[in-house]
Order: sequence, then structure tokens, then C-alpha cells
Amino acid sequence: MSTTLLNLEELGELETRLSHVLPEGTLMDRAGFVAANWIDDQCDAASTIVILCGQGNNGGDGYTAAVHLKSRGHHVICVAVGGKKPKTQDALRAYNHWLEKGGEVIDDPYMAPKADVVVDAMLGVGITKAISGDYIDAALWFNERQALHMAIDVPTGIDAEKGNWVGGIKGCVADMTLNLISAKAGCFMNDGKDASGMVTLSELDVSVPLSSLSLIDTDDFKHILELRKYHSHKGTYGHCVVIGGDKGKVGAALLAARSALKLGAGSVTVELMAPNAPLYDPMQPELMITDEPVDFSNADAIVIGCGMGFSQKAKDRLIAAVRSNVPLIIDADALTMISEDQSLEDEVLARKAHTVITPHPGEAARMLHRDVKSVQADRVTSARELSLQTGAITVLKGTGTVVTLRSSRSWINPTGNACLATAGSGDVLAGMIGSFFAQKFDLVSATLGSVWLHGEAVRARNTGIVAMDICDRAARALEILRWGGNPDDLVDPYDESEFILDEDGPGEAIARTMGSEEA
Repeated sequence: MSTTLLNLEELGELETRLSHVLPEGTLMDRAGFVAANWIDDQCDAASTIVILCGQGNNGGDGYTAAVHLKSRGHHVICVAVGGKKPKTQDALRAYNHWLEKGGEVIDDPYMAPKADVVVDAMLGVGITKAISGDYIDAALWFNERQALHMAIDVPTGIDAEKGNWVGGIKGCVADMTLNLISAKAGCFMNDGKDASGMVTLSELDVSVPLSSLSLIDTDDFKHILELRKYHSHKGTYGHCVVIGGDKGKVGAALLAARSALKLGAGSVTVELMAPNAPLYDPMQPELMITDEPVDFSNADAIVIGCGMGFSQKAKDRLIAAVRSNVPLIIDADALTMISEDQSLEDEVLARKAHTVITPHPGEAARMLHRDVKSVQADRVTSARELSLQTGAITVLKGTGTVVTLRSSRSWINPTGNACLATAGSGDVLAGMIGSFFAQKFDLVSATLGSVWLHGEAVRARNTGIVAMDICDRAARALEILRWGGNPDDLVDPYDESEFILDEDGPGEAIARTMGSEEA
């Protein structure tokens, strides 16, 4: 089930409602207990733990967690940052309870003993301006420690909704973050992704309402994860057309086409813009290649723009694709041409067939006629504006890829890392989306599945990945999931070694067959 991402207004309304039905301090008691369990799970017996506590409820969560951790034999020191007591009623109650239990409170973190674990419970979602003074000093201390760094709710300094350092001032960088009640969008985008580390969620036994924003999960594209029927043929899985590849950029179109083929399209035709185009792809001879215009009436999906260039020939083919009644994925150079031609953008908006646009922040900025910084400052809103402007599903690529519908229903992708920052990565994604559209999966499943698998493909890797590896590893991820495997059980689930799945599940047959001569 998708993980709901509440914005701060929705979260505030929920907490207000809960305050009328739950006894006073209940949420803080739950938060502190859950945080203590989470911290304790990462500790050896009798660890030294230093908790940085602010003046608000985030600090109260820290004091409450300290009580539980102390009772379990850990040496716990709380730092009242700047020597300031809590301001909120619940947090002050937690602070006094900590003192009553014999807890130690100091004013300066630099006076704390060497710690095994340091915990950020300073500001959480309550930050409205850049950190300063004692909070900057505390954040510097936190980041300098040779210890496990853990943050309760949101790392101090990160905008919980947008993932940027508030005011541009760097705060706490954690190895692990515990989101409370709702996952926080800012922990999955921009600087927030690096600042949060591994994110865990506890809803504190609260019924969290649905929202228009959530994290992509495999449940969002479960039809793609179903095994194929034996009684089928290549026509069952559709014909994808890839248009692009001007002189010097033929590889971009070929990457998209190979990805479409490897992710399951029955057949793929590549229409290249370059003169003297290659007659075939020696690395993927199954591809059909031409430099003549393809008849769109035989296509089930079109991917256009990858290395396409800006010639008149390219623009004519873009116009023809936009005017076709075929699902269309618009990428790269095609997006730039649309951003420079209002009439063409109007035609995209008027399309009846499904349309997906896949801009990176620079392309999004050109389409929105603003700078990249403003796009990145609020990625979700920027993506929603693009969907309203074009009528298309928008896939705004970047750290925390955002997918939005014209209705403003949106998702953030939790998978992926810096290995995706390589030439051709976006071409592979466009081809994957085209493949699933050609196979006639519904538009939401096709798009969300492609984005999630594209990011999942680089899990457990930090370097040594090129675009073609992403395609191959994404296909392998899909294979493992279709046979009921759990990639979490493997160190690098998408390496070249054969995988063995649950012997009691459907994976048993495939594990045997892959090693047999018949295979």
C-alpha cells in the first residue's frame, strides 16, 4: 500500500483532531516510546547516547525517548540546546519527567562524553526560518561526531515538505531518520534525501487519512508484477516506436529502444534522425531500424525526443507524433522544442491519447519559463504546474522523482541514488515507460512502475553503473518481483549471479530452470 505524505497543513489538522480525542500527552508518549525502541535496536548493550533536544515537541519526543533508553541500561545525556527549557506544555512535562527519573541535562553538547549514538530531536517539522546561533553549533557538533547519527521526525534544518535546507543553511545530516505519524516528503527529495539517510515510519497507531501525495510502492503497479500468460505472442506485448538519434546522438535513441525491448515490448522500431544511420544495432539486433518515417497506425506507443536534435525533420516528426492517436512519451529535445513553440504545447494539451512528459529540472524550467532554482525549490508544485500546462502525466526527474497527474494526484519515488546521474539514464527511463504503454498497462501503472524500477535497479550500488546497466538491472528487478522474490534478502539483488527464491513459492521452478540445459 502506498505511503501517504501529508503536508504540514494536513498534519496540523490531524494532530488537532487527535488532541480532542486522545488523553493529553498521548502522542508524545507514543513517539518517545517508538523512538526509544528504534534507537535501542541500533545499539549495543549499555551504549552512550546523547540526545539534542529543542524547545518544542520534537525536543519533548527526545526527553521521552531518553527515559525509556535509560531504563534499558543505556547511559543517556540530554542536551537542552542553548540551555533553554521546552516551551510547549507536553514537552515541558517530558523534560520534568526526565529530571524526576534522575536524567542528566547539559547546555553545551561539546561538554558531553564520547557517544556511540547521537540523536537529533531539536526542531523536526517546526522549522520556519534558517537555523542560527546555538542550533548551528549543535548541528555542527552532531555532524562531527564519529557515531551513529539518528534524527527524530525530520533532520534539523530540512524543510519537511520540499527537502531543501531552510534559508540555505546546512543543519543535521543523519544516517537514519524516524518519521512520525506521516512520512515527510522532504526526506525523499533534494538535500533531504542525503540528510535523512535510511527513513523509517511509525504512524503511532494513528489512522492517517489519504492525501493527494504519496510514495510510489509496488502496490501501485501490481499488474505489471503479474506473470505473463503462456498463451501469447509478440503482438500481445505491443509495438513501441522510438524516434530520435540525430548525428552524434544515435546512442540515446538506441538506449531507449533497447530498454523498451528488454522490459517486455513485443517489438521495437527505431526511427533515426541522423543521416547515414546504421542499418542495425549489433548489440541488439532484434531492433528494427529505419531512417524513413514510421507509420504510427502500427504503433502501440511512441517515445520521442531522445537525442533527437532540433532539425526541421525532427520538428515535423514531433508534430506528427503529437497529432497521432497513440500513447506518447515526450523526452529530452522534444520537450525543448515544445517549450519554444506555444502552438505545439497547445496541441499537446489537446491530445486525446495518453501523454507522458519526462523533463529533468532544466527542461522543466524552460517549459515553465523560470529558472532551475525555483523548480527545485518546490518540485511537487512545479510538476503539478507542468501537468496542468500540458495535460500530460509529468515525470520530473531528479533526487526524489515526482510523478503527477493533471488532477494534481502526485507521487514521489523513494528508490534510486546517484548512480542514475549518468549519460543516457533518462533515455532508458523513457524507453521503459514506452515499453509498458506498448504492453497496454494502464497509464498510472506504466509510469509509476517504470520510475520505481528505474530507481530500484541501482540499489546497493554507488559507482560503476552506466545507462545500459540500468536497463538490464531494471529487467532483472522485474523478473525477481514477478517470481515472488524479495530483493531485500540479497546484498546486490541485480548482479549477474543467478538468484534463488523462496522454495515454497513460485520461484522454485525458475531457480531450477535457469540452471538447466533447456533454459
